[in-house]
Amino acid sequence: MRVVGVILGVLLWAQEPANQPVPYTLADRDRLIRLEAELIAFKEQYRQEMGGLRGEIGNLRGEIGELRAQLNHVESRNDMQFYTLLTILVGFMAFLLWDRRKALVPVEAKVAELQKDSAKLSRLVESLREYARTHPDLAEILRRYELV
Repeated sequence: MRVVGVILGVLLWAQEPANQPVPYTLADRDRLIRLEAELIAFKEQYRQEMGGLRGEIGNLRGEIGELRAQLNHVESRNDMQFYTLLTILVGFMAFLLWDRRKALVPVEAKVAELQKDSAKLSRLVESLREYARTHPDLAEILRRYELV
């Protein structure tokens, strides 16, 4: 029992400083009230600014969407212009090939005709050479044109 009394005494002795009143004055209370009022005003200002920022962020997102749409439009126009230019280039190349082949047809016909005529001309020149052996004045003319 004596031990219980000693333990009780120690507990009461240890509790005594905790039971002392905290010095809390009216100035402290007024300061706390002002701090709470400032905190409430700060919260309200914070909410208003955040609301404004959210609105601005929404506007910026809308503008970004518009810019993306414009960029897509420009990209599609560039693609269309590229394919148009490529089509024009291929068409021009096809026209050039067609035109060259069309222009070669008369030339080929003329070459074939000249080949036929060249055989006739070579026979004519050969007969003139034979005739020039007996006629010196014709031989002189053929030498002048380097046909003998």
